[in-house]
Amino acid sequence: GTAGLGQREDAQAAEEEATLPVSAVRPLEDFEVQPEQELRGAFAEDLFATAARVKDEANCLFKLPDYEAAVERYALAIDELRRFSSGTSSSSTQVLVNQGGVLRKGIVTANNSESERADVELVDLQSRQRHVVRGAPCRTLVVVREEQLQLQTALYMNRARSLMQLSRQQEAAQDLSIVIGFWSAPGRVGTEAAETDAEQERRKYLAKALFLRAKTRLARLRIEPARADVREAWSLDPPEDTAKELRSLEKNIDITHKREQISTKRLHKEICKMADAAMSNLTTEQLA
Repeated sequence: GTAGLGQREDAQAAEEEATLPVSAVRPLEDFEVQPEQELRGAFAEDLFATAARVKDEANCLFKLPDYEAAVERYALAIDELRRFSSGTSSSSTQVLVNQGGVLRKGIVTANNSESERADVELVDLQSRQRHVVRGAPCRTLVVVREEQLQLQTALYMNRARSLMQLSRQQEAAQDLSIVIGFWSAPGRVGTEAAETDAEQERRKYLAKALFLRAKTRLARLRIEPARADVREAWSLDPPEDTAKELRSLEKNIDITHKREQISTKRLHKEICKMADAAMSNLTTEQLA
């Protein structure tokens, strides 16, 4: 009867809980039970120091490894740093804006708090010509924290690594595209030595982000986009550790491409066989 059905369901639920591996259960870290209001207050009091602390906490979760929790923790700091508010942000704020499917760095020249839209001025680095993207939705803009770009980069890069571990490759690629947007423009202007250091730093981060994005693309069998990322990474004269990773990735791309070609040929043969079999069963009247 109904009572017997309920007992069986309870027994089944108990059995499922009993089979949960011990390794899947861990005590929560102290920071994981921190009240949300308290954390928001910390961000309001000292944005960058709190973001750095949250990044370190997320790194701990990554090492446990609890990738889902790490993704959520990185997101807390990422969202605070990237937020552009038309009501409070300066009209000279530096942001990333989507231009033709590519994230480009620009300066907000005007914003409207009522429509929640902003105008963003872009500068072509080769021609030095200026172009204004008008009416970009504020929610799509990513504020660039130039004075804390390493911190902002680490948050996106580490979240991307967590997402890759969870096989959420497309989301990881989106984070890495933002990192690429951060570092695609030349470094800060200063002394010649400072500019050289900034350029080396820019190339290092950009090459690493391109390498990781190529991995996410390969995981989704996007062979040619993966190759394009690898080529661009090589053009940056990457450091030896990244160069070693790129060489290994190139081999994996070639292997995957060959496997895909073989698989496609087999599929083509099977389709031809099925078509031939279907044709051979047709009567003279059907063929006419």
